[in-house]
Order: sequence, then C-alpha cells, then structure tokens
Amino acid sequence: MLFINVRYFRGSADATIGMAQSIPYKINSEKSALVKSVLVIAGMQVKEGDTLIKLTSQELEIEIAKLSNRVAVLKSEQTEKAKLTEAEIAYIKAENSISLEELDAEILQIASELKLNEDLTREFVSAEKNQKESPLEIKINSLKQQKQKHLLAQEIKIKDIRQIRATEQLQLQNQVALLESELTLMESERKSLIKIASAPGVIKNVFIKDNEQVSSYTQLLEINPVRPTTVVIYLIGKRADRFPVGAQVTVSSYDQVRNTVTGKVIGYGSVIELPPVLQKSTAVRAFGQEVFIEIPDDNNLANGEKVLVR
Repeated sequence: MLFINVRYFRGSADATIGMAQSIPYKINSEKSALVKSVLVIAGMQVKEGDTLIKLTSQELEIEIAKLSNRVAVLKSEQTEKAKLTEAEIAYIKAENSISLEELDAEILQIASELKLNEDLTREFVSAEKNQKESPLEIKINSLKQQKQKHLLAQEIKIKDIRQIRATEQLQLQNQVALLESELTLMESERKSLIKIASAPGVIKNVFIKDNEQVSSYTQLLEINPVRPTTVVIYLIGKRADRFPVGAQVTVSSYDQVRNTVTGKVIGYGSVIELPPVLQKSTAVRAFGQEVFIEIPDDNNLANGEKVLVR
C-alpha cells in the first residue's frame, strides 16, 4: 500500500501521490562530421539558445564552395551575354547605317536636282502640266521605300537577337535559381552543425570530445530540462477510474502545498512496482497503474520531487 500523509487526504478519495519528472532530450549528429569544439560539460546549466557543440563537415564545405563558384560563373555568364546582345545590336545598327546614309545622300542629291529643274522650268511649264509625277520624284519615292525596308530588316534582326538571348538568359536564370536553392539547403545543413539548447536545462552527459570524428546519428549529449514537464501517479485497485484521460488536476509539492500547478491527465501506462521513494518502509512491495499528467514547464517543481495530485 501507498503511504500517504493523512493531512492531504482528509475527506477526499480523489488524491494520490506521485513524482514529477522530465524526459532528457538528446542531441545527435545528423551526418558524419568533425567535432570542432565542445562548449559544455556534464552538470552545467544552460539557457535556451546557448551554443553547446560546434561541428564541421569538410565534405559539406567542399560542396558549398563548388555550388557557390558555379553560381558565380553562371551569373557572370548572364552579365557577359547581356553585354554581347547589346554589342550585336550596335553592330547591326552600325552596319545598316552605311546603307541608310548612302540612301539619304542619294535622296538629298536627287531632291536637289528636282528643285533645280523645277526652278528652271517654272517659267515655261504651266501648273496643269506640272501635276504629273516626274522621274526624279519616282526615284526619290523608290529610295525612301528602300530605306524603310532596310529599317524593317534591321528591326527584325534585332528582335530575333533579343528573343534568342532572352531564351538563353531564362535558361541561365533557371540554372542559377536551382543551384541557389541547393545552396540554401546546404547552408541550412551547415547551420545545423552548430548545436544549441532548445530549452533551459542541465547537461546530463557529454559523449564526445574536441577533434573527434563522429558518424551519422551519433549521440552527442543528453540534457535534463530544468523543470519537470510530466507527473506520474500510481493508482491502486478501484481508484483507477478516478482520473479519466483529459481531466484537469491540481499538482502540489508534497512538502510545500502552496507550490501548486494545474495539469491534465494525458494517458495511462502499465501496472508496475512503485518507485522506492513512494514505498512504505516494509518488506511488502506495492504496485500501481501509471497515470501520466502533463504540466506546464513554467512550474516551480523539481525533477524527481514527490507531489500530491488531486
């Protein structure tokens, strides 16, 4: 039988004693790495966010360097091809400008001849006869049409070049985006090699040392949370139905009743022998069914502390 202090059970059949406990959490290496430095020792208390261990992976560093170099090369290629596009367009315009200048010069020369002829014949030709288009005007119009065709051909060539270069740029951009995505994942993997405390706790065990090579999934250290997060009570006989799953309960320090926190029953376990701290000083061993109670981590209980649950 459990020994329970009668002052806590006066007139109540729905109370029992148990133990506050926390489950140590372990920090492992996700991949093979070299231990660069161990910053903690067993028994040291750490805060959330404290750096615990620094690992490094030469293989990962090489891959990151390769990807970074490849991204830099592709971006440089993007820049060079963009410059090449503008250079090709400038060359086409320069090459076409020679023909355009020749046409403009010829148009100007013929226009001058036409004006001179008009001035010379103005006194002898009536306005009615002058309405017919002259051969010089026909030639000027023909030259202007040639000029428009040159400009149109130039525009088509430039458009083709821009379209080809845009396709090349899109391919390069997609390659860069893919490599940068891989690089981001690798950077995240490198960041995960620096192990930090996810919550306040006390270092229970350290399993590695500086400059040690560890393989994938090697356990590096074990941490006990500062405060318990679970209470285990042990029910005997008919009292097992007094704490249904989901029920709200009050958990108090066995020695300090005012140190109280509200918890919730989350499940039942096996029927096992009670821990020695909960046994009476007798040769008869007591057994009870485990009932697990979740409590908030901002409590003032100690790990392994004897508690009273109502």
